[in-house]
Amino acid sequence: MKKHVFPVLLILAAAALWLVFYSKLPAELPIHWNAKGEINGYSSKLGAMLTNLGIMILMYLLLQFLPKIDPKKENYKSFSRSYSMINFSLFIFFFLINLMVILIGLGYELPMNSLMPLILGGLFIVLGNYMQQVKPNYFVGIKTPWTLADENVWRQTHRFSSKVFVAAGIIVLLSLFAPSNWRDYIILPALLGAAILSVGSSYYFFKKNTGFTNKM
Repeated sequence: MKKHVFPVLLILAAAALWLVFYSKLPAELPIHWNAKGEINGYSSKLGAMLTNLGIMILMYLLLQFLPKIDPKKENYKSFSRSYSMINFSLFIFFFLINLMVILIGLGYELPMNSLMPLILGGLFIVLGNYMQQVKPNYFVGIKTPWTLADENVWRQTHRFSSKVFVAAGIIVLLSLFAPSNWRDYIILPALLGAAILSVGSSYYFFKKNTGFTNKM
């Protein structure tokens, strides 16, 4: 029951903020920023509210429902704390997006060029720290044909990927000290590189383990 309290409270808090300030918001609101913190996407305030709240609600429903239909659902018991922490970090991320959209709509000038790298970097560091504890399943983690086929490959991949995600998060945080026009060339490659290395490592470990088995 406790695992439901935190996400539900964040969803209710976000909904309350929208309801309280909705009439004071302009007709259009920013909904997307680039790596430099510049607005590059707008929506009507109704669309912004429904989209941002809808993401949180849909994510909550999926995160509760998907483990129940996972063929490896018994494994969730062995990483329930990590699963909760990953979920909580995602809810905090999307709650902050809701909050920033509302504050900007109210006229506050937020330093998005600093806030976005800070939030993204922090998210990747948290995900990386808990990723290595995730056990084989079909919905959370690095799910490739090679990790799902072999528990050793899953374990090796997630140990490696946890370090890669933390490193990517640190690089994103360090981009705060770089000129803002450099950040697209730092943040995007760091995040994309983390994804590519994680998937690539699963194939590498699979081939390595298979080669060892064949030699035996």
